[in-house]
Amino acid sequence: MSTVVDPHQDPAADDRPAAAVTDVLVLRGAGELVDAHAVEEIVAPAFAADPATALVVDLAAVTYLTMEAVIPFLILARRCAAEGTSLRVVASEPARRKLTSLGLHFTFALEPPPAGA
Repeated sequence: MSTVVDPHQDPAADDRPAAAVTDVLVLRGAGELVDAHAVEEIVAPAFAADPATALVVDLAAVTYLTMEAVIPFLILARRCAAEGTSLRVVASEPARRKLTSLGLHFTFALEPPPAGA
């Protein structure tokens, strides 16, 4: 079992015990994501994972994201919401702009890439 701690949070400032997570699955996309098929391959491992597995969709290296490519991410987000699975999305500026322009910043908890990444 592993514990996931937010690196931006001061652990001394919070007296609550850290939430225990069985596992964390990181799904990475890079470059131009232009079709649903390419993204389906990226998210496929999430659909086979235990719902207790926390998911991180890492789009920090994505330079272009089409509307068609967003659909599998949206399906994954809806599945996670229905099953209570934790989902975080680390998005590059181009990916963030696309998701925000589609109004999906309310669906995905978007996080910027770490500084220097």
